[in-house]
Amino acid sequence: MIYFNLYVALGVLLITGLAMNVSRIRISQQIGNGDGDYGPLKKAMRAHMNTIEHVVPFALILFSLVHLELGPALLAVCCFGFIGVRLLHSYGMLSPAFKVRQLSAALTYGFEVVGCVLILVNVW
Repeated sequence: MIYFNLYVALGVLLITGLAMNVSRIRISQQIGNGDGDYGPLKKAMRAHMNTIEHVVPFALILFSLVHLELGPALLAVCCFGFIGVRLLHSYGMLSPAFKVRQLSAALTYGFEVVGCVLILVNVW
């Protein structure tokens, strides 16, 4: 259960950091609502939302894996590996490093699919 708790803390910190980046840009550009058709704000908003779109569902996968008692090594890889990939993806979205974004997106999908397969195999 410790890895799930660590995952939640790290995931929420990542989401909060990205939200703070959106707020920083909004304040500096005085954009109260929407994106103001300002490219850097659009990128920051998308990086924030994309992280939410993946961190929250993977928390459900990790929660299920914890309850299937698959072992601490596997849970550690899932927890820290996924958070690492999401950090990499956030960097790729906020910088011109498009290859980093592509690789981290593929790894994100890989973690999600493997997590679901592990659940299905162990429940079956």
